[in-house]
Amino acid sequence: MLRRNILGTLGAVAVASAMPARAQAPALDAPAGRYDLDVTHASLLWRISHFGLSNYTARFTRFDAHVDFDPADLSKCSAAASIDLASVETDYPAGLNKRDWNADLRGSKFFNVEKFARANWRSTGVKLLEPRRLRIAGELSLLGVTAPVSLEATLNGVFRSRPVTRLPTIGFSARGTFDRRGFGLGFPSPEEGIGASVEIIIEAEFMRRA
Repeated sequence: MLRRNILGTLGAVAVASAMPARAQAPALDAPAGRYDLDVTHASLLWRISHFGLSNYTARFTRFDAHVDFDPADLSKCSAAASIDLASVETDYPAGLNKRDWNADLRGSKFFNVEKFARANWRSTGVKLLEPRRLRIAGELSLLGVTAPVSLEATLNGVFRSRPVTRLPTIGFSARGTFDRRGFGLGFPSPEEGIGASVEIIIEAEFMRRA
């Protein structure tokens, strides 16, 4: 009986040693400090329901952001972003009626870029959900309204010295949603076919330059 117990214990130890220690946070080999957006490796998409038929997808082509990074405690990180609303791009601006949809989106019914040139977002707190998965509380300022908009983010990877640039680099994926009606954005009612919920999809790399 004693021999069987010893063998069972050794077997359990061997199996546990072979399994990844998922509860332990992986080492983040990158220095603390401010990391600025690498605009050549970043995308900002938004999606919204179109008559329940598809999730209409477009993007912004000009935006900036930075992360104040703490590798020892990700809950102490913070971030901010600023978006040039005139850079909205649908890729197919000429619709069935040959109107310029990009121009319509820049107009007063939607982003109203003449009056509100930029949208701004900043974090207000970070909660660590898993070793590299975060819930980032934040505030979005859009069309003269500021309201809470949170993101679910994943720290994909870090480099102390990224290939080619030789700079410390971190990379994130993030998603969030907000109700456009709270900002007075677009058609007033979802009954007109355009969904109320807007999804934001972010892929971004940030570099520490100095």
